[in-house]
Amino acid sequence: MNKNQDQELDYRMDSVSENVSENASEKVSESISENASEKVSDARLSRIFGEALGDEPSMEETLAAWEAFEKKHISSEKEHLQKAEDELSGEKIDKARILTWITASVAVAASLFLFIFRSSQEISQPTEFSMELFSEVTSPKQVEQTLNNGYCVVSTPAATTTLVTLSDGTKVMLNANSTLEYPASFDDAEVREVRLKGEAHFEVTKNPHRPFVVKAGEMQTQVLGTVFDVKAYRKDAPKVTLMQGKVKVSNADTEVEMRPGQTATLQSDKIVVSKASPSASDWLEGDFDMDQVTLAEAMSDIGAWYNKTVVFQSQANMGKLIHFRFSRRASLQEIITALNEMGVAKVRIEKGKIMVL
Repeated sequence: MNKNQDQELDYRMDSVSENVSENASEKVSESISENASEKVSDARLSRIFGEALGDEPSMEETLAAWEAFEKKHISSEKEHLQKAEDELSGEKIDKARILTWITASVAVAASLFLFIFRSSQEISQPTEFSMELFSEVTSPKQVEQTLNNGYCVVSTPAATTTLVTLSDGTKVMLNANSTLEYPASFDDAEVREVRLKGEAHFEVTKNPHRPFVVKAGEMQTQVLGTVFDVKAYRKDAPKVTLMQGKVKVSNADTEVEMRPGQTATLQSDKIVVSKASPSASDWLEGDFDMDQVTLAEAMSDIGAWYNKTVVFQSQANMGKLIHFRFSRRASLQEIITALNEMGVAKVRIEKGKIMVL
């Protein structure tokens, strides 16, 4: 409803009620009040009320309906006035005042209609949506490795991977913005246990007497000798993808055995196993290779690689499926340009964050 139309509707209602009298006789008031109440429940007005609360009528429909209502009920009340006057016969009644009172009662109904109509417009306005996926983390400017009390800690910066070889020969490719904590030696350990924040690809040296355990978030993965990925960035649900061998994934409540080609994800304290994406470990080759993945998952990976917070401002866009292949050596701006050219959503940088509109 534009400003001029709004003013027109207000003017019509004001003109109906501007001369309301408080001095009409009690008897006529009661008679008219009863009849006016019936008119307010008129079928057409009720339908307009219903439309205002659901599918909003156009401004033209609203004005036309009001004109019909006004004409019908003002005319009807004039006839009712004559009847009331005849019944009172000997009493002196000011017709103008009573007619004004009738008009005012109709104006009350009109005011109620306008309130409902405008309120429904306010309620129907879309609510603002904002969801943060990957959150920027504190990461070093270059690969860092420290040794403290027999434990090594390796951390990677943005847009960088690094290969770590453990004392038992196990190889770990650490993805960007990730940290791996592990013992300098497994010689005295019954279990080879490491801790991960971020994402890593493991090729575990087989040792049936010493299981290998990766703890990441609220989930842990136990193996004897196998090849698998573990992903557990902050705000991401921990995820394990198995390429070779067999692993056992568990949390506080559940334990699941996986087979090659499966992915296990922690969802609401439950471990859910699904078919692995063919591109799950393509990051090892230096590419973003996303085949029929959701835009939310793709943007989370991009945010993790460049260490940028990702914020979605459209819930509908989060579930859109995309196919996207691009070199990880490209700049963030080149990635954003490529995404925008796809036309799936609008992506831009605002105050250091990746905004998806």
